[in-house]
Amino acid sequence: FPFSMADSADAAQWDDATGAPLNDAARSILEEAKATIAKSSAASSKSSSKAVISEDAARAILAAIPDVDLATGEHKYVQVIISVKGAPKGVSKPIVTSTAGLMYHPDMYDAAMKKLKPLGITGRVVGGGRINLDHGAKTASVWGYSKSFGRAEGCNERSAQIIGRFHPDYRVTWSDDGY
Repeated sequence: FPFSMADSADAAQWDDATGAPLNDAARSILEEAKATIAKSSAASSKSSSKAVISEDAARAILAAIPDVDLATGEHKYVQVIISVKGAPKGVSKPIVTSTAGLMYHPDMYDAAMKKLKPLGITGRVVGGGRINLDHGAKTASVWGYSKSFGRAEGCNERSAQIIGRFHPDYRVTWSDDGY
């Protein structure tokens, strides 16, 4: 992703201790992420609406999107449940993503969605933490949590499983310890 949030004069700013947004750009990212969670909850409580894209087509689109898009080294990460706009209810998949140069979990979500929205993909943050990906040693370690999005029980374990399926020859470990 060639554009870095840090390069923008209107870059989102986050409190290092609490993860709270400090300016309008950061509040906007966090509000959008939380709105997708609220929309997802509301949609799941409604009766089924008519899909405008077939289940097979939606699954094919999702299959074309990598389950894992991680920067090498130690970074924060987010797990996002993605779906195709207009697809039948329940047609979705989790992805695990991080971007080098971004400091905060909401920025990770924002960077991923900027790539996916033009493809008709919507996303809901599950949670996040930290990851250390070492391609040379063929290892990945997942731990911690997102101060901005809060702890998400099982997120690190599921993220490690997703990474392990994507990199079957890697040693993948996880923990809920630490920040």
